[in-house]
Amino acid sequence: MNSSTITTTALLLATHTLLASNHLAMALSAPPPRAVVIFCHGSGDNGHGAKGYVESVAPPFSVSALEDAGVVFEYPSAVPRSYRLMGGDISSVWYDRIGGMDPRNPEDTASIEPSARQLVELIDEVVERRGVPRERVALGGFSMGGGIAIQAAARTGGRLGAVFAMSSYLCEDSRVWFELLPGASKGGAAAKDGRCRAQDDGETNALMTTPVFMSHGEEDDFVLPSWGEQTARRLREGGADVREFERIPRAGHEMIGEELSRLFDFLRAELLDK
Repeated sequence: MNSSTITTTALLLATHTLLASNHLAMALSAPPPRAVVIFCHGSGDNGHGAKGYVESVAPPFSVSALEDAGVVFEYPSAVPRSYRLMGGDISSVWYDRIGGMDPRNPEDTASIEPSARQLVELIDEVVERRGVPRERVALGGFSMGGGIAIQAAARTGGRLGAVFAMSSYLCEDSRVWFELLPGASKGGAAAKDGRCRAQDDGETNALMTTPVFMSHGEEDDFVLPSWGEQTARRLREGGADVREFERIPRAGHEMIGEELSRLFDFLRAELLDK
């Protein structure tokens, strides 16, 4: 290696080090975000795929407008597991299903618990890492991602900024109805104080104090709109603060721009305008 090559290499290394130092300094000096949105993917997808999906169908500049206002999006990934609906093959799903998609099938609660715990721990970690209060953290997702968001919110205490579920539902025998939100199993006649029997400290269930947004494509023939509506109704009966159940015209089992526009309006109102 001649002296010219050595000099060029040294200059490149010095430039790289300087740029890295500048990026680190900017990151350290940047103000903390105003809010964080944890967006959970549907079955068979992952966080990277969900990010691309949202950004590809959202109205132009709508994601960047929220980011410019201080909102940070995080897209976690499920831990791959055996999935009965794929013949037991390993898939990126938040939980397993027993017997099929119909909500009359039993809930596989055992597979839900670790994923719900993953998200509850992520909320705590985001609060610490991002420097935002829990009241500025939204948790939600699409399809199975919305289902696990509801499950996780039912397993944590204190108010969050928002919960959202798009094209999502819970099984009729879900633990949410009979243990975590027991008023839902009695037509809303019980547990109106929001106490969650699954929480040792008796802290208020997040579903009871957090605004919830739900939406569903009117033409969804995979997760039927009636399943989502039934879930929204039972959540309300149990005392959950379900603000919206939006039926999205001309939409199947998918996210479309109109739906994300309504969601983003909701998130802006709950996370930034209060």
